[in-house]
Amino acid sequence: MRRAAILSGIGGVVVLACAAWLSAAQVGAENSELQLLPKQPAAVTGKIDLNAAQLDELARLPGMTPQLAEQIIRSRPYRKLDDLITRKVLGKKQFAKIRDFVVVGRDKP
Repeated sequence: MRRAAILSGIGGVVVLACAAWLSAAQVGAENSELQLLPKQPAAVTGKIDLNAAQLDELARLPGMTPQLAEQIIRSRPYRKLDDLITRKVLGKKQFAKIRDFVVVGRDKP
């Protein structure tokens, strides 16, 4: 009986501590532009030419790591988008994430 009372008291303290932490996190987030949200890559504007893009441009693509961006640069030139898969530069899932944001050999004006 005494154990149940002690455990109940401990559980109450844990719940109160969690509630206080969440409340503080919400106040902090309101004051610092939602710092609790994970960082998102910068939005991609226009389509990126895989044969001409710099490392920082490729790094802005969805799901792109610096290592993958370097691999794309090392495997240039590309004749078509599917070369990323056939040359095993990217997997199918990774390719699906960036397909709408990239082109190969974009025509120059």
